[in-house]
Amino acid sequence: MPPHKVKYKGIPPGWKPRQDNVTTDPNTIGDIVKLIYEKQSLRAEIDYALEHNHKIKAIKLLKEELDTYHMSRKYNLRTTKDSIDLYQKKFDIKEKIKMLRERIEWWCEQNGYGKLGSQKEVKSKDGHYTYRYSDWEMVDDHEGLMINDSQWNPSAKQLKLYNKLWKKYEK
Repeated sequence: MPPHKVKYKGIPPGWKPRQDNVTTDPNTIGDIVKLIYEKQSLRAEIDYALEHNHKIKAIKLLKEELDTYHMSRKYNLRTTKDSIDLYQKKFDIKEKIKMLRERIEWWCEQNGYGKLGSQKEVKSKDGHYTYRYSDWEMVDDHEGLMINDSQWNPSAKQLKLYNKLWKKYEK
């Protein structure tokens, strides 16, 4: 056997990868997503990268932010990627809710605002309508929650409702 070739014998038993003060706690991912929501300039850059399908750029931006301003803890690339994955899911849902809101607005312009459906109607004691919580208001409120609250996610029931509304307000 020539001297420059080394025969691979496999991983020694009991070997574990080295971990030097690296954070892999799942709760950390939620904290990092909360950081993205709090820091508007970082969020704008990550949103731009995700809108243009540059996920690697978004991961790099977040990793650079964490390494520069949050040096008390070391974050590995896996935690950073998982944080971007979670944020991207929330971002995609927010964009789809925005599309639904715009679709309802377009439908109302074509068919009239009086035909807009409602989620809830509260009547006064004498039987007159006092308040209607319209489909548009509900979708707009949920879009606002997706934009401002890092921990709020729509439930499965709400996602099904979005699908029904999408079909109801067909162009």
